[in-house]
Amino acid sequence: MFIPLFRDWKIRTKLISVTLFVVLVPLLCVAVLSMNRFGKALKTASDENLEHLARSVYSMCKVHQEVVQEKERIVHFLDEEIKEIKVGDTGYIYIIDTEGVLKIHPAREGENILDLRDSSGFQYIHAMITDALALGNGVVGTIRYPWMNPELGEQSPRQKINKYIYFKPWNWIIVAGTYEDEIYHSLYETEHFIIFVALGALLLVFFLVFTLSKVLTRPVQELTEITTRMVGGDLSQRAHIHGADEIGILGVSFNRMISQIQNYTSNLEKMVEARTGELKESREKYRDISRFLNNVLDSATMYAIMALDFYGNIIEFNRGAEKLFGWKKEDVLNNKNINITILPEDRRKGIQKEMSKRTRIEGVCELEMYRVRKSGERFPAHTTVTAIKDPSGKATGFVEIVRDITLRRRLEKELRETKEFLENVMESSVDGILTTDLKGKITYQNRAMEEILGYPKEEVLGEHISRFYVRGIQQARDVMALLQKEKKTVHYEIEVKGNEGEVLTILTSLFLLRDEEANVIGTAGIFKDITEQKRLEARLKATQASLVEASKMRALGELVAGVAHELNNPLMASQTILHVIFKNLPDDYPERERLEIIRKCNDRIEKIVEHLREFSRQTKPEFKEIDINQPIENALIITGQQLLNHNISIVRKLSQNLPKAIGDSNQLEQVFLNLISNARDAMDEITGPKELTILSYMSEYDEHPMVVVSVQDTGEGIPEENLNKVLEPFFSTKPVGKGTGLGLSLCFGIIEAHGGKLEIESQHGNGTEVKVLLPAKETGKE
Repeated sequence: MFIPLFRDWKIRTKLISVTLFVVLVPLLCVAVLSMNRFGKALKTASDENLEHLARSVYSMCKVHQEVVQEKERIVHFLDEEIKEIKVGDTGYIYIIDTEGVLKIHPAREGENILDLRDSSGFQYIHAMITDALALGNGVVGTIRYPWMNPELGEQSPRQKINKYIYFKPWNWIIVAGTYEDEIYHSLYETEHFIIFVALGALLLVFFLVFTLSKVLTRPVQELTEITTRMVGGDLSQRAHIHGADEIGILGVSFNRMISQIQNYTSNLEKMVEARTGELKESREKYRDISRFLNNVLDSATMYAIMALDFYGNIIEFNRGAEKLFGWKKEDVLNNKNINITILPEDRRKGIQKEMSKRTRIEGVCELEMYRVRKSGERFPAHTTVTAIKDPSGKATGFVEIVRDITLRRRLEKELRETKEFLENVMESSVDGILTTDLKGKITYQNRAMEEILGYPKEEVLGEHISRFYVRGIQQARDVMALLQKEKKTVHYEIEVKGNEGEVLTILTSLFLLRDEEANVIGTAGIFKDITEQKRLEARLKATQASLVEASKMRALGELVAGVAHELNNPLMASQTILHVIFKNLPDDYPERERLEIIRKCNDRIEKIVEHLREFSRQTKPEFKEIDINQPIENALIITGQQLLNHNISIVRKLSQNLPKAIGDSNQLEQVFLNLISNARDAMDEITGPKELTILSYMSEYDEHPMVVVSVQDTGEGIPEENLNKVLEPFFSTKPVGKGTGLGLSLCFGIIEAHGGKLEIESQHGNGTEVKVLLPAKETGKE
């Protein structure tokens, strides 16, 4: 009977409609109610998940605070771990203080976001901080607000949820937040699927409706039960997946979410455990370092090392401080101020404030001052104060190191007195004392050296020693080479230049200066000016030589006088015989001319013998008016033939009617003999023309009339470097045995005794001219 009814389309439609209404509407109602319960359970689980994350970070902070008790060190530990935690797709955990400054944040750490507003203009950060402070320490609060982030391309606000908890010890608020739609994304997908299935079920038969109802309600109920158990803290629950439909996808997503939450919780627990172990290890290391530093402080018994707080209260006092000041550590630690070691008058002057100010500005304060011991004894001390700074660089206290410098002061005094004594000794020395560094620069000069050189100390110090050597830098190198080889030298003669350009002969003793490690640091010399001594020695030698020469001349004179006497007897006989022959000889005798030549030769011999007798006669010098040409002619009589034998031509240019000169004829003749002899020797080695020119003429010298005799030769001349030495006794450039070096020296002495001058002009390769200038009796002209 029912089959026809079912076959009837209208009845079937009505029946299906009634059936759908009776079956599907309750089924849909059940499904909607089930999804509503599931949504509430999921929201509750998500909220509790956020709350669990916030509490986990709160627990980590609390553990670190109890173990380490240093907020700055914990920030470094928590920073990386918290930044790795993600809530949903874009959610995260951050920490903010009660002033609104972000302490830990993935991107905006250090910023103040107190006045940050949501999309509606509501100051949700300010409200969250206010509510957290009102809830109190360890209580979780919740806030929801609309939020839109244009940087992520969002066009409309999305509802955001934050769970926060107040950590009072550090004034931190720990916040875990994310978007609600990220949490309920799976729920929304499931709702859409159910609606789609419900609409499709209208086209299905009744058993599909009932089957779909069972398929949908059973997993939802199972998820609801699992969610309830998960809220109770059991994260090991998993939804059973019966298929790959939307409910199965929802179960997979649900299981994945629970697994992530469980992993995050497990990781947090492991991190807390690892950080707890690291903190314990760090605490042990800190204790070891602390013990090591305490041992170092206690071992520094020669130094008082004290740690002070910002107000000068003593918070550390090592054994050296006990030994130096006489106070026991237990008596002063956290009980006494550092002013117990400072003199009352220094305290009144505000020395502590000055030291504190210098330390804060300069970083360190060093000074020497008197300190006081517990017994009241005062002593000089060297004090060094440095600042103790926290990680932010703010000074929180000071470290002061004090050293007793009584011994150093005494040694400095003794050193200063010794230095003054040695300086007085050196300054009182009659010999010059001079020191140089390794570069040859003068570092010290005493008063006697100032007098020797004529330079004040200020001008000499820092100058190179070669500036004062006649031979310059070469002399300095020779001296240094000698010292490096011999280490020291005595009676070493050198020539130096005085302030006025004069050349001084110095007798010096030189030695190397060394430091306490025997390293050479310079040179020192003791200088004695022997210029006058050398001059006197030269004069003495010249005098002795002149005495020897005079003795030789006396013997020679006696010999010449004897020879002349012996020659004079046969000469008289020869002259007598010639006179008799000429008297008896006819005038036209052919050999008469030759006999006349013999008589002239006898006359010349007689004249030479007479002059030799006159020259060799030992008489005292007799200064009288003489014709200067006469001693010149006498000298040429003796040397004329010798000059001719040496192929030297003689040019006489003797002015007549010259004024008389005042002098001794024999001594002047000796001068001209020496000058002619020197000219002859100078022309021996040349191959060119040899010519001796002798001139006499009248001139003026310093407005005084002078008779001048010039002896010129065409020899090699005198080198420029020897021109100033030719008048020195025993100076000679002639080969050994050919000259004594006394000729010009004796000539200079004779002319100087006559009140005259001896001038020498010479150019190497162009001959020499020697001028003898003698005072004239009266003015005359050539």
